[in-house]
Parts: sequence; structure tokens; C-alpha cells
Amino acid sequence: MQFLRDTDVYLHYGSNYYKLHVQNISFSQTFKQSGSKKKTLHSTSSLIEGSTINEANPASIEMQLLMVDETSTYQHKPLELLLTNSGDTLQTFDLYVDASTASESSRKMYKIETCVFTAGAFNMVRDGVMTVDLSAEGSKVSRVNYSSFSVGSFDADPTYIGSPTIKATVDGTVLENVISISLEVQNSIEWTKNNTVQNALSVTNAGNSVFPSSFVLKDRDVAGNITTYIGTQVSDLQTWKENIAIRIQAGLSAGNDQLDAQLTPCSFTNRVDTTLIFTQGYDFRMMGSPTDLDDLFTY
Repeated sequence: MQFLRDTDVYLHYGSNYYKLHVQNISFSQTFKQSGSKKKTLHSTSSLIEGSTINEANPASIEMQLLMVDETSTYQHKPLELLLTNSGDTLQTFDLYVDASTASESSRKMYKIETCVFTAGAFNMVRDGVMTVDLSAEGSKVSRVNYSSFSVGSFDADPTYIGSPTIKATVDGTVLENVISISLEVQNSIEWTKNNTVQNALSVTNAGNSVFPSSFVLKDRDVAGNITTYIGTQVSDLQTWKENIAIRIQAGLSAGNDQLDAQLTPCSFTNRVDTTLIFTQGYDFRMMGSPTDLDDLFTY
């Protein structure tokens, strides 16, 4: 039996392995199946279609990463890979998921090859733990023999960011009574088609199916929401602005930020939400295209 509570997750990038603290992780990969007509003039009773399977869809991965106070970058490596770009290129990595506690002789791990982060949503609320919800895609899921990785600076007992101090500065004004902030990065990728006639004809089983192998970064989006109680500061109520700077800070205390995003230029629209307590929401998005998005973030 394999249980999620026993699972260890390792990110392999370059020559290094990074063991990650994750709240949860899920992954899957499906195969493309196309039907083929079997009914002919000579075989009118062949009503059920045949099946052709020779290609795999990209693997999908979802995991929630815990933000920590430690300066070691092992836990922050996924953030670096999410944010860093070189033109229309993102860095890839392999992911290992060890869900077994069996003896090493029979132990298996899951390996997901050529992964790329497609989205990351930073969640900052005053009464919760600061997390990042990460989405990724990969080329191939397989089961491999157990390996013991040297993970360097992994800290088994880090300081998680609970009930963070959150601060939002919009167009030079520090907002009052901030309740929560969300910030999301979207990387829109497109996998290159490689299912040629020659490749398809050589497929005999699931192991040598045609798997996606390369991709291009089509576009990126950086957007989010700031929710505040409506108090004495109402100058931005029911309005919008463009070409302004927005800064998002969150951490254990003022001056000890575990995330500092300085986004410019941005736009926002502001709206009232009339629930039990009146609040207002700033829906914002970044308008510019920096050479490297990672340069705007400190974590």
C-alpha cells in the first residue's frame, strides 16, 4: 500500500537534487486514443470502431509548496524555475515522487521527465499558512527503482510562514486593512508535435509510445487580487488605473519578507463587495514584459 502521507518529493535540476516540503501532490498522464471505422460494404455488422493508441498526452502535475523562512534556496528552487525565463525559453527539470516505505530491494519511485512549471499561485492570508500552488507539465511518467539522493541543504524542520504580515502598495499608496492577497503567474506553453508517420509505425506498446519532448513558451500573465476592508481610505473606490507600480510584500514580520514582488507597469480595477462586512477588491495585472520575470521577485 502507498499513502500520500509517506510521500517524499525530489526536484532534479542540473546535477542537484532538491527535497521539497509539499502539502500535497498529484500527477497523471493519459494516452491519446483514436477510433477507426471497421464497417465496410463487405462487413456491415462491424459496428464497433477499432482503436489506435500510439501517442501520450503531456503529464499534468499539481502540488502545493510551503513558504519557509530559511535563506537556503532548496525550497525556493521551484519558484526560480517558475519565474526565470530566457526569451521564450523556460528551464526544465525532472521530478521524483517516492511514495513507498518498502525495503530498498523492492522499492519503486515515480519519475516525471522534462517538467516545466505552467502556473504558480501565491496565497497570502492573515490567518493561514503562506503557500504556493504550482502546476506543471511533463513529457513522461514512469516507475523506476528506488534511489537515495544527496539533497544538500534540506532542512527537516523549517519555519513555515503562518499568519503572515502582508502589505500592498498601489501607485505609491500603502493600502489599509488588507485581508488577503493572491498573486498568480501563468506560463502558457505549447508542446511541439512529434507524432510523425514513422514514429507512429514503430509503436508496439506503452513503453515506446510517442511522448511529447519539447515546447515553446507562447505568452505569460502576472495577475492577482488584493482584498481590504473599507475604512477611511476610499480614494480608489470604484475606479481603475493603468501604468502604475504595485508592490506585494509578505513575511513573518514587517521587514522580514519571504516574498517581495515589485511589479511595474501594472493596471487595476477596483470594485465594492457588499457582504456582512463591506470590502473592496483590487484586481490587477502586469502590463510590461521584463527580460527576466525573476528579477522582479525576492523570495
